[in-house]
This record gives sequence, C-alpha cells and structure tokens, in this order.
Amino acid sequence: MFKKLMAKFGVGAATVDLRLDQPAYRLGETVTGHIHIEGGNVEQRITELSVLLMMNARVKGQIVTRQVHSVQVAHSFKVLPKPYTVDIPVSFELPQGLAISSPSIQYGLQTKLDVEMALDPTDMDRVEVLPPEPVERVLNALNRLDLRQKPDSGGLTPYGQEFSFFTGQSLGIPLRELDVVFFSTPGEMRLLLELDLTVPGMLMGRQKEYKAELIVPQELLAAEKEEELSRFLLEKLREYAENPQAIPYVSMASYGQMHGGRSGMGGMIGGMAAGLLGGMLLGELMSDAGELAFGESGEESGGDEGGDDFDFGGFDDL
Repeated sequence: MFKKLMAKFGVGAATVDLRLDQPAYRLGETVTGHIHIEGGNVEQRITELSVLLMMNARVKGQIVTRQVHSVQVAHSFKVLPKPYTVDIPVSFELPQGLAISSPSIQYGLQTKLDVEMALDPTDMDRVEVLPPEPVERVLNALNRLDLRQKPDSGGLTPYGQEFSFFTGQSLGIPLRELDVVFFSTPGEMRLLLELDLTVPGMLMGRQKEYKAELIVPQELLAAEKEEELSRFLLEKLREYAENPQAIPYVSMASYGQMHGGRSGMGGMIGGMAAGLLGGMLLGELMSDAGELAFGESGEESGGDEGGDDFDFGGFDDL
C-alpha cells in the first residue's frame, strides 16, 4: 500500500525514455525511434503515451515556448512492476513550415506517460530540425561566397525566419550585410532580400537598405549545382549593388498583397505561410512576443539582440 502511495507521487514509479534513431531530421522527413519504458515498484495503468514537439524561440530577447506538434503513441495499457520493460516504436512526419534549428530556435521532444491517478513521468530530448535540401543548398552557396551568418541569424521576424549575413573577404561589391527570407512554391524558390549597401561618394561610409525579390532557377537547386548557384547569386548581388536604383523594390507588406494576403504582418501570414520557412504558428508567436519586440508596422524595435544559449524549462538539461 505504501509503495502504491509513493508511486502516485513519482517515487518508485515507471520511467520513460525516448530513443531517436538519429538526432536530426529535415522538414517533411519521418522522425523514428522507440520509447523505452521500465516498470517501477508497483503496477500502473497508463491512460495515454504521447510525444510533444516543443519549440522555443528567442524573439528580441523574449522567449516564446510553443507546442508545434503532438503524437499519440499508445493508450490504455498496463506497466507491470520491475524488472518489466517494454519498447514501443514511434514515428511521425516533421511538419512543414517550421523554422529550422538555429541559435534563436531550439526544439525538444517531450515524452509523456499519462498515469491514472498519479504524477506523470516525462522525458525531454533535444532534436535538431534541418532545412529542406534546396534551402540548405542556397545557404551553402552563400557560404561559398564567404557570406558568414551572424550569431543571431535564423531568428523569427513577422515575415518568417530571417537569415542574416555579413561579408567576409571582399566580394568586390559595396555589400555590407544581407538578410534572406525563404519562400517556396511548387516549382520555384523566392528569396526576399534586404541588402545593406555602402553608398558611394558619401562621408563616413553611409549605408542604405534596399529590398528585393530574387527568384532562383529550379535547375540550380539540384544536387552538385552549388558552384553554379553561387555564381548566379553573386551575379545578382553584384547587379543590385552596382545599380541599386534598378533593384526591383518589393516591400514585405506589398508582397503579402501580391500573394493573396492583406497588407502588414497579418497579410504576410495569410498570404505566405503555406510556403514560408518559419511560417507555422508565426502569428501566434509574434503576438506572444508582444510590442516590446515588434510594433504594429512590423518593424523591429530596440532590445536584446539575443544569441545567448537558452535557459528555461525542461530544455535546461538537454
């Protein structure tokens, strides 16, 4: 009787451990593994065994935590006293539209054993979310140009996940910084760019920002084409940098209108979320981040630049 009472409070209760087949998966891939359960001091009835995909996002110094997916693995079974063990397979597809793992975005899988009338044993395991291969090839192509990602690159903005670069060795063009948001539709990939260019003839190396849309030819996104892709991107960046007045200007708000949304942040979400890297739950996350991070215009305000390790909740010990 005493053992049953203690098990209700988690002492001598069953334990659960998720064991993934690999530590990282691409968007759209199937996550696979098994859940190892060991019996405690007494028999326990299990109502449900589930796995929750949790995302932690740093948005201008604020931490937003959200469940982005859940999987019911099993329900209504018993776990016998030790030395009883059981391994239950688990598999699920990683949802499209998630932001990929970055210094500002982290993921964990919380395994939960729902024990009838008792404290529920849980387990938390870090998992890395990798980009789709075409996105990875563009990132690699930019890296070949010695465009290096900033420490806080890969953070969420009202318009999706944004990757920020600074120039390493000189490219022979007056490009200081580059921000990229990925948006894909069937058959094409669009890069929404913000170029920080040095304006010639101005004192103190004055800089000016330009926005542009760049459509990447599908054939350049194939495997073994990264060198050609790098050349294409360099040519476009040089074209924009040397003749900024000819850049086909695209505002983020108007882009939402062009693709079926309304103006402003809500339009971007409504019109672009389906093909936007980081678009899943974007509106909810931005709302939770509050006006300290983003005003109504969608422009970033001041605050902590982020880039530090996360320090919260069940992710602390991962």
